[in-house]
Amino acid sequence: MKQIKKRYYVLISLVLIIFFVLFFLSTFIKNYVNNNSQELIGRKVELGNLNINYFRVAVRATNLRVYEANQTDTFAGFKELYVNFDPTKLFGNEYSFSTITLDSLFVNVIQDENGFNFDDLIPAEDSTQVAETDTIPSKPFRFSIHDIKLLHGNVHFNDKLVDNVINLDDVSLDLPLIAWDSESSDVGIEFEFGQQGKVFVGAHVDQLKNEYNVDFKVDNLGLKAISSYVENAIDAGGIEGYFNTDLNIKGSIENTTDVIVKGQASVVNFRLWDLEDNDVFSLQELNVGMEAMDVGQQKFDFSHVRVNNPIITASLYKDMSNIERMLLPVMSSDSITAEDAPADSLASDSLQLQYLVKSFSIKDGEIIFTDNTLYRPFLYDFKAINVDLKNISQDAEQVPLTFSINMNDQGEFTGESTLNMVNPAVFDLKAKLNKLRLMSFSPYTEYHIARPITQGRFNYDLSINMTPTHMTNNNNIVINELEIGNKTKNEPQVKAPVKLGLYLMKDPKDRITIDLPVEGNPSDPDFSVSKLVWKAFSNLLIKVAASPFNALGNLVGSRPEELENLPMPYSQDSLSIDQRKTLDKIASILEKKPELIFSFVQQTDPVIEKDVMAIQMTKKQMLSESMPMNNERQIANFNQRLGEMEDTNPELMAYVSTKVPASEGMSLNKACRQLIGEDELDDAFNKLLINRNELINYYLNEEKGIDSTSFEVSTADLRNLPEELKSCNYKVEVSIK
Repeated sequence: MKQIKKRYYVLISLVLIIFFVLFFLSTFIKNYVNNNSQELIGRKVELGNLNINYFRVAVRATNLRVYEANQTDTFAGFKELYVNFDPTKLFGNEYSFSTITLDSLFVNVIQDENGFNFDDLIPAEDSTQVAETDTIPSKPFRFSIHDIKLLHGNVHFNDKLVDNVINLDDVSLDLPLIAWDSESSDVGIEFEFGQQGKVFVGAHVDQLKNEYNVDFKVDNLGLKAISSYVENAIDAGGIEGYFNTDLNIKGSIENTTDVIVKGQASVVNFRLWDLEDNDVFSLQELNVGMEAMDVGQQKFDFSHVRVNNPIITASLYKDMSNIERMLLPVMSSDSITAEDAPADSLASDSLQLQYLVKSFSIKDGEIIFTDNTLYRPFLYDFKAINVDLKNISQDAEQVPLTFSINMNDQGEFTGESTLNMVNPAVFDLKAKLNKLRLMSFSPYTEYHIARPITQGRFNYDLSINMTPTHMTNNNNIVINELEIGNKTKNEPQVKAPVKLGLYLMKDPKDRITIDLPVEGNPSDPDFSVSKLVWKAFSNLLIKVAASPFNALGNLVGSRPEELENLPMPYSQDSLSIDQRKTLDKIASILEKKPELIFSFVQQTDPVIEKDVMAIQMTKKQMLSESMPMNNERQIANFNQRLGEMEDTNPELMAYVSTKVPASEGMSLNKACRQLIGEDELDDAFNKLLINRNELINYYLNEEKGIDSTSFEVSTADLRNLPEELKSCNYKVEVSIK
């Protein structure tokens, strides 16, 4: 009986020991990990809690932290890891997990000149290779993992080599099943990139067919996150913009080149600037539609490529352009020649590259161009650039192209062409440049012939038909009312009798006309169409036109110079009696010569005009504070007082001194500009220019009854206005309808 009791005691004791071991096992493991992690993996590890559910065969670990080698900074960790094992599958010789959930995983990756911050966790040598000793085939390893989830993950990557930080926030992974005998599997990954970017990847893998199908979507992925890599590759200040895509990718698991991509991708609000924070390139949207991109067959079909509102800022200097300067690191490093390239890289592929772009378009493009190689900068804007091409392919012999360009709001360049993708040497072009104002090109004529262009309009009809061995080029040029101003102080690059030559070339209608057909063999190394055309065109620029107002003045008994200009005082906002008389004479000429068109081009010196306007606006402001204007009599008194007030008026000086305390020792116009404010002054100046144009339009059209097609009123390009034209004046030009 005592022996039986002893057996019970032993059994109970053993059960109690097992119970206590199992009860404290999680605590023991947690303490062991926390106390021995440095010896185990070379890093300090903190495990917040560990729970083992023996009834559900589940393990839950919470608040794990793995520290950096300095034992202070955090390298990785998670909020919770839950693993649920299914022991029933062991009877079928299968290891099965019903759930694996990882919540709030975070990883902090750092790269510097010494490598990554996890390099010390990777063994120096792979010692896991085991020599094969058993030749008897083993049974296949059976496993299944259900419901794999990653929730609210975060990856922080700090690339110190380029001083760039990338954050992947709220990373989610959903993998319903992965098993040794699974015929197919699905996986979904989703995370946030940057402040607005979202990335989603959904994949389906069919093991029986050895195929996969992936949906890849990106919304508002900020490109600023990779700006540092661009800055490291080229001399750029940075990039910004957003990337979007919605792709479907199908492929073969066995044949990795069998990949077909469909969908679309776009870049919006893109901007690239240089090291001086000046914009170089920007666009509103680049949108690419991919109908089918077959990588294996090297066949790429695009439904469209659309570029909306691209803007290029190009500045030319003596040594190079701003774009070339920015790309210098790439251009200097790209020095691989055919001899240096590997032999296999030069071999042609067995499959010919095939491509099709059904529609390619550029809408509302712009080129902001500055030429700094002249005596003074040439500023010109090519606006509203529109280009359309259809059905571009590797074997297309006729690709239609149309284009149009607004030339600095002073002319229109339009044309159409046919491109040959098989033989680019076969080419044709028809284009027209209509009513291009030449005054803006004064920086070039001042450089070459030391004379500015003060007026003139350029019309150009161009046609080119070219084959590899023959080209016919017709150039029809008509320049109306070309005038070249007085000689500048600069030394001309070309010396010629300008005035005499131009006088001899003008016809009775004050036009210069030239038809220049050019023929030749494009394959001839000495043949150059541009040199021939430029030589003829430069001969036109070195001649001075005789004034058409000599004959027109005789029609109305007026001197020519009285009709060529309509001068006015600075800040004038109404037509004087003398100006109306001049417009009356021009109206009389148009009645006698209805085929003529008169152009009134407003010119002024913006600096002087704004100085005068600032003083005038200050006078009005001072008088309005003391003089009421509630009726016509009071308004008349106000205007009389305003007209009589001199710039040296003591009251005005005292008023300015009160409003601008720091005005002592400052000129009146400068003090008034400070009082009025540059923004308000600019707004008033622009309104004054528009108002003057409207006054002339109204007087000729409404009061004199002149048809609106017989005259036009505009403002000159004040940015490129020659010094001799910087006065408040309307330059009058005449041409034929």
